[in-house]
Amino acid sequence: MDPWVRDGAEEPLEQWPTTEQRPVGHWSVAEVGSWLAARGWAGDLVEVARDHHVSGRVLLRVTEGTLQRMGVTPGGRRRDLLRDVLRLRLQQELRDLLSIAAGEPSPHGPGTRGAVGARAGRCSASPLSPE
Repeated sequence: MDPWVRDGAEEPLEQWPTTEQRPVGHWSVAEVGSWLAARGWAGDLVEVARDHHVSGRVLLRVTEGTLQRMGVTPGGRRRDLLRDVLRLRLQQELRDLLSIAAGEPSPHGPGTRGAVGARAGRCSASPLSPE
């Protein structure tokens, strides 16, 4: 099964806002605005993201409380946005894992482990690991 297709669906997953397909954590505030607009979010939400300087790195860490403090209402709208952000996080994780499996350098730059590797680096060693 093609990893870029939703389970059981024939349409490809959402594309990145730029043709360079940069990692989400490297997105600028403008690229986040483009992503929000492409997902159909109203212009006021794009403005809120811009006013609060929401870069890709910030977007990946946003919570319902963060959105509430930023003035995103009602609660259902916050949850819908969080669902889209979660989907974006999962896409980024999948791209990172596929890059690692293919032996490609980290898309996050030389000497970095990326989102997946950074989390793995904080985990305790497996009892099966040679460390």
